[in-house]
Amino acid sequence: MLALLKIGITLAVIIYLLNRKTTMVLAMFAGSAVLFLLTGPTLQKLASTSLATATGISTWEIIIALYCVMCLEYQLRTGGIIDGVMASCRRIFKSDRVLLAMMPSFLGFLPSLGGAIFSAPLVENASKAYDLTPEAKTTINYWFRHVWEFTNPMFTGMLLASQISGIPLSVLVGNMLWVTVLAIAVGWIFLIVPLKSSGHTSIPNSSCPAPDRPYIALAAGPILVNLFAIVALKMNAAASMALVVTGMAFILRQNMPDIRSMLSHALDKNLFGGVIGILFFQYMLRQSGVISDIAVFLDQMAIAPSVVVGIIAFTGGLLTGTSQGFVALAFPFIGILAPGDLTLTLICFVMGTAGHMMSPAHLCLIVTLDYFKSDFLKTLRPVFMLEILMVAATVGFIKIWG
Repeated sequence: MLALLKIGITLAVIIYLLNRKTTMVLAMFAGSAVLFLLTGPTLQKLASTSLATATGISTWEIIIALYCVMCLEYQLRTGGIIDGVMASCRRIFKSDRVLLAMMPSFLGFLPSLGGAIFSAPLVENASKAYDLTPEAKTTINYWFRHVWEFTNPMFTGMLLASQISGIPLSVLVGNMLWVTVLAIAVGWIFLIVPLKSSGHTSIPNSSCPAPDRPYIALAAGPILVNLFAIVALKMNAAASMALVVTGMAFILRQNMPDIRSMLSHALDKNLFGGVIGILFFQYMLRQSGVISDIAVFLDQMAIAPSVVVGIIAFTGGLLTGTSQGFVALAFPFIGILAPGDLTLTLICFVMGTAGHMMSPAHLCLIVTLDYFKSDFLKTLRPVFMLEILMVAATVGFIKIWG
């Protein structure tokens, strides 16, 4: 019970600071400091956390990959590719509503760290046809980016879930396909349908790029190459993104001044400071042992396995901000309580996803908030309501078909 109180205080501090417009880096380090003090401050714990953050392979892979993502965003934007894609898709679909949902959904296929930054400029472009607040644009981009959490076999969370549970990946995807359909449906109904036109078009007719250039191929190409490099060639995210950016520099014939401008633009101090703060917080969580204490506490309580797994998954998602985080925490309990149980697996994914979609440690949320300059709590309010619908629908599904 004490571990839950410590986590509650820590999260309350982080959320309060973010709501007070404190930078992500200061909020996350403040949360880490609170957790450090509440769980027994020692020099060894602080040194181990700092060393792990500074020297961890995952730290540098995330930073380099995200830096390259920012470079690619610059290339797509300044090369006229974003406007070209929007113009081409508008001619095909003839609907800005479809574009608002389709762009982040399409780019959501790519299992990239902080990948929401890819679709943010496209959502910004399509949103010009409507009167949208920065928070509304952030929510749309954030929600539709993650509708594939339950079915994309390339996501780390899915791969880990299959490996830990022993359930074949195809079975997991097949049994949770309806959840992705539901996520798309509730997002469309509550985020897209109510939109009212502002009377403007996303791209003025006079500035629409020429239709004969292969804009869609230029936009989809980097994504597909990155996907192939990660999945088929087993390259890490940093190396694959560096390869993509280098290739695009040749394709777009960037000169040295433009490359220098791109490299300078990609150095977003607030963004990278926030990422380092998140990584430091996650390492502090591991060093504190508070997650293990919570898991043991819940396991010892005389409550249903589905409730135990659901709470652990939600807590893991909220604390780590990743699907692999809640899978790593909750799935070992599934293996103990009910090995191979598809019902518990479904509960784990829906509750864990709800947690990591609400998490201040979620990298996609951070980059989208930073891009649109939107408010943290105002952005998460509709996400919270949609996640309640997702959880309620899952409970209803289990009651009827479970």
